[in-house]
Amino acid sequence: MKRFPYREIVFGLEDSLVSTLGVVVGIAAGTDSRYLVVLSTIVVVVVESLSMTAGTYLSNKSQIELDLASGKLGFPNRRHLTSESISDSLFMGISYLLGGVISVLPFLFFPPLSAIIPAVLLSVVVLFSIVYIKGKIAKISPLRSGLEMSLVSLAAALLAYLIGIFARNNLMRI
Repeated sequence: MKRFPYREIVFGLEDSLVSTLGVVVGIAAGTDSRYLVVLSTIVVVVVESLSMTAGTYLSNKSQIELDLASGKLGFPNRRHLTSESISDSLFMGISYLLGGVISVLPFLFFPPLSAIIPAVLLSVVVLFSIVYIKGKIAKISPLRSGLEMSLVSLAAALLAYLIGIFARNNLMRI
């Protein structure tokens, strides 16, 4: 029976929320341009979701091939394994896309500099919730897991903000 791809969903959402939040905050701080924030987000999220999809497929396929070669797996139906790899990779890509949409939403409704705080709050709340639920399912400290991932996300957003400010003050002449 096919397992549900929790790993791919959680990984796709977490990775996208952290990286997309960094992109939108950095671009907003550096340019104060809604157009550039939204365009950059679309490009990054689409390209990264395709990359994550392909990477998941190739990684799963390689693992299956190694397990077959080493005898860790019997002789399962290759079509079933390929189908499972495709399914997992699609869950990864779709999850990545969803995470990216969450981070950019405030920029569709507010001016870029005003959207930074709502984007950070929305992304961190969603990220905390995902990791909290994962912690409950995995029977590990959900609060600690949620706080840890929230801090990682906040650190990435702060670094992106500082890079954006630096770029605005020092690179606009290029």
